[in-house]
Amino acid sequence: MSPLGLTLDNFLDEFSRLPIEDQEMLLDLLKKRNIEQKRMRIVRDVKEAQREHKKGLTQRGTVEDLMRDLESG
Repeated sequence: MSPLGLTLDNFLDEFSRLPIEDQEMLLDLLKKRNIEQKRMRIVRDVKEAQREHKKGLTQRGTVEDLMRDLESG
């Protein structure tokens, strides 16, 4: 159960009681928030990769090099 005491089933029950227009607006808001969270995760991952590259923790190579590394590990 979530900290607010709201389970997914409770949420869905409440959602189904909303007028269709409110349901559509909520769906749109949730989709936009989800997209923004994914975008922020990508930014965080890119920054981490850049830090690792600066520290010399990355390697250059071809796809074949990568496949060889994966097969040998």
